[in-house]
Amino acid sequence: MTADELDLVDEIFGPAQEEPAGQPTAPESIRWESTSTDGSSVSVSPRRRFRLRNPLARVGFRRSRVWRAARIALVFAVGAIASLVIVAAVAMVALSTFSNRVVPGVRVGSVDVSGLSRDQLVAKLESAYGYLSEGDVSIETPIGAVTITYRQAGREADVEFMADAAMRIGHSGNPVDDAVFMLRSAVSGQSVPIVVRVDPTAVATRVRELSGTSEIIPRDAWVIAKDGTFGYWPATNGRRVDETTISGAVIDRLVQPDAPSHVKLSSEFVALNPKISDHDAQAAAAAAQRMVADVALTWGGADQSASPTPKPIQAKTYTIDSGTIWSWIVFGTRADGSYGPYLDSAQVQTYISGIAPKVAIPAVEPSVVYDAAGKPSKLAGGKDGLGIDVPATSIALQAHLDSLASGGNPGSTLAMVTTPVSPKITLTSLSGMVLIGQGSWTTVFYPDVSNGFGANIRTPAKLLNGQVVAAGQQFSFLRAVGPINPAHGYTLGGVIEQGKSNHTGAMGGGICSASTTMFNAAARAGLQIDERHAHFYYISRYPVGLDATVFSNGSQVWDLKWTNDTPNPIIIRASSTKGSRSTITIQLWSFPLDRKVTFSPEFKANVVKPVDRRQYVSSLRPGQQVRKEYPTIGFDTSRTRTVTDSTGKVIHRDTWKSHYTRVNGLLQVGVAAPASIPQPGSPAPVPTNSTSTTPTPAILTPAPSPAPVLRRRKVQ
Repeated sequence: MTADELDLVDEIFGPAQEEPAGQPTAPESIRWESTSTDGSSVSVSPRRRFRLRNPLARVGFRRSRVWRAARIALVFAVGAIASLVIVAAVAMVALSTFSNRVVPGVRVGSVDVSGLSRDQLVAKLESAYGYLSEGDVSIETPIGAVTITYRQAGREADVEFMADAAMRIGHSGNPVDDAVFMLRSAVSGQSVPIVVRVDPTAVATRVRELSGTSEIIPRDAWVIAKDGTFGYWPATNGRRVDETTISGAVIDRLVQPDAPSHVKLSSEFVALNPKISDHDAQAAAAAAQRMVADVALTWGGADQSASPTPKPIQAKTYTIDSGTIWSWIVFGTRADGSYGPYLDSAQVQTYISGIAPKVAIPAVEPSVVYDAAGKPSKLAGGKDGLGIDVPATSIALQAHLDSLASGGNPGSTLAMVTTPVSPKITLTSLSGMVLIGQGSWTTVFYPDVSNGFGANIRTPAKLLNGQVVAAGQQFSFLRAVGPINPAHGYTLGGVIEQGKSNHTGAMGGGICSASTTMFNAAARAGLQIDERHAHFYYISRYPVGLDATVFSNGSQVWDLKWTNDTPNPIIIRASSTKGSRSTITIQLWSFPLDRKVTFSPEFKANVVKPVDRRQYVSSLRPGQQVRKEYPTIGFDTSRTRTVTDSTGKVIHRDTWKSHYTRVNGLLQVGVAAPASIPQPGSPAPVPTNSTSTTPTPAILTPAPSPAPVLRRRKVQ
């Protein structure tokens, strides 16, 4: 063995080490004999002493240690697998047992619900927490108290929510996680909090009842015009209960599970200030007084016609006296948002329109040239005229008087604004206009005190006649016929106040005959209806479910609105007749429009029949009878309108629902003296001028008579 080989052996087996005691040792001197390449032997002395190790013995030792570790690992693995199998088996049994039940250890509040099915859980929670619906809230105000019971507030335990929360515990869908969670729940328990539900709408409704009994509406100051001067009526403050704060406080307290069975809350009034103060009214009256002055409207200048040689126009002056200016001044919100005086544009434009024919240079109408087929081919001749631009002149007059109101000195004359006047005859206009589909409706009315003896129906007809609604423009009934005041021809008429008829309680009462007529004309023409409201009670003169009331009380407005959703302008033609049985008719004219309109049949549901009673009063002559209320049935109904074009495509489909309240009849009968007025429960006496000896029945059927035209609320 060479030296290199010995080094290799040394590297493999390591250097000689001390032998353990009791084991044989190698000779102190060992000679290695090696054979050379030529076959001779060579003796070699060792460089150092070695203890020759057995490599195979060392490998065996190492293998024994590996096997021992492997056996330990195997035993551990088998034990772990067995444990997992046992746990899995237990988990599967537990999961199977509680698959549709609450796992052990779960409580809702203080109620143990372990092992219950959902139906059992809901029943147990309803029984355990039913007491949460028992109790009341007392709200103290400066004028008294109101009580809201827990049931009225919709307070109750939200058993469905709590049941869902309890059922979700330990039912995640992961068997291992659910088993572990179920074990933890069984050991340490799981708690679901009590959840209480309150109905905010029910609370707000009860609080609104409280507010309605204590609210005082503030009244704005307003300017009074009398004998050419202006004064003002002072404003008054109002008050109301803070509904939002009270409702919030009630809800915040009742949603707490520990709320006592009796809760007390208090609320003070909130001051309501008028929109128009005394100072505003005083300033407006002073400004209006400065506007009262004579104004001279002048007309003159060059001829603006197509003539190649314009000639001067003779100058003319029309003076508007201060009294007329005074009568035109009205008060309200101006363009800048302030309260103050301004001119009634309708009256101003009517006045200026009356001057226009006196000064205008009329246009020369052209002649029509027809072709061989008899069709118009062109127009010959014709020339523009010159007239007054009525709207622009009205604006200029307003600016002139505004300058006076602010203390300026614009002078006493104002030039009228001119505008060219085109001939009315054009090739386009020759095609003519027609009635749009079925866009016409007539309503019968009976002039009496409830409609201003017809004035409150005929006036809207006059104002509407000739108005043009451009393509795409929205029509507003109240804007088209307003302002509703005596200056525009209106008077007092009927109104319903707290379910009772007041035949002279509102300015413009009875105007709903006109709005209902307009609604039916627009609906039957197939136009887009934007806003419509039913009356408080049914009026037999109107089609069932197709009436339309309007009102404005200063803060809330119910209007009738429709949009001209055709490509052409629409002209309104309105008229009325006179007599004890009068009519109002409204038609809508435009270029031909191919639309088909159908309505669902009329019906009446939830009918409530009225009663008719007799009341004996000493304020009437003996035997005199006055009908205060006509018996009217109450019912619900709805009407559906379908509008299609020439291809059958649906353009509009509207369903208008209506609820009409029952009105009991009341007939007042005069008696001789207060002492003879029957007391409640006593037989009805015979009127003094009656020859009958039989007592008159307490309930009568009214004699046929036209129903009064009553508006739903006051229109201002």
